[in-house]
Amino acid sequence: MEVRSDISGVFAAFYAQREKRPDDIFLRYRDNSWTWAEAASQAHALACSFQDLGIEKGDRVAITMPNWPEFVLTVIAAAELGAVVVPLNPAYSARDLQFVLRNTEAALVVTAERYAGVEYLELFESLFSELPGLQYLVTVGDEDLWYDDRIFQFEDLVSAGRGHALIPPDIDPADPFAILFTAGTSTKYKGVVQSHESLVWTAMATASGLGMTESDRTLCNVPLFNIFGLGVALLTAIVTGSGLVLQESFDVIKTLELIAAEKPTVLHGVPTMFVMLLRDPAIDATDLSSLRAGLIAGAPVSPALAHEIRARIMPDLEIAYGLTETAPTVSMTSPKDGIERRSATVGRPLG
Repeated sequence: MEVRSDISGVFAAFYAQREKRPDDIFLRYRDNSWTWAEAASQAHALACSFQDLGIEKGDRVAITMPNWPEFVLTVIAAAELGAVVVPLNPAYSARDLQFVLRNTEAALVVTAERYAGVEYLELFESLFSELPGLQYLVTVGDEDLWYDDRIFQFEDLVSAGRGHALIPPDIDPADPFAILFTAGTSTKYKGVVQSHESLVWTAMATASGLGMTESDRTLCNVPLFNIFGLGVALLTAIVTGSGLVLQESFDVIKTLELIAAEKPTVLHGVPTMFVMLLRDPAIDATDLSSLRAGLIAGAPVSPALAHEIRARIMPDLEIAYGLTETAPTVSMTSPKDGIERRSATVGRPLG
């Protein structure tokens, strides 16, 4: 694909694809699928409910959960509303959550009810008194729990928002869309603000470098709460109109099973993830022929590892360098590079 200059907002990019391919599959998770039209409908209903609660353009909407469909739908809803998403690592401690939510002045949190042994509903109820700016909690889960006028269930808000009209905000490409927290080289979390324009342009340029089209399907097992998952996996799928298969969190056997079952064409990861895949005996019995391209980033990549991934997993692996502060891709290799440059460098700057 070519980098376009006429689409600069996250929701504008999503809605353009919804208009082009309403009945194509956009999202897959376990045995469930969402077409572009279905995802747009649910996200719009959620945005309407958020607006009914008083959430406005510029308000912070935090998300703490693994790679679940509700994460993606919340991102789209926030984009339509002009809100700013604050993706949070579900492994954060109560102290970390309090720090991030206080510093971003988050008005609403969409959270798993429970995950990895943590009871988030109880955790956030205990934090309400410490976070005067936090107005609402929206929970994702299957249990029929008791709620009050500040706590709602995700599915209930989607149902309540159906048929409602949204007062559309005036969104400028330079408006902030996400605040992503990174420790970088220090031990203290720092919030990085990214605009609609920076995220969408970088996603378009990254997708172009990978040769992505609407016929691709990305297996997303990098976390959506960081820039690799949000910017490289989710947004490249949105700007190209391609499919996205969610894996709750990275697991070698589950990843191989999903590759065999879902036939993705694109797979991203950090070097450790690819090393774990290569070293698992199950890889030799798995059909990986659907995979064609993906990025490896986040840590140094040896030429030997790059060669092995291209030989055994996917032919068009590209090495990239990026930062949370740069949305994230700064440079990446290309199939046009020579063998040495493609395996021993991080390529050329995007642009």
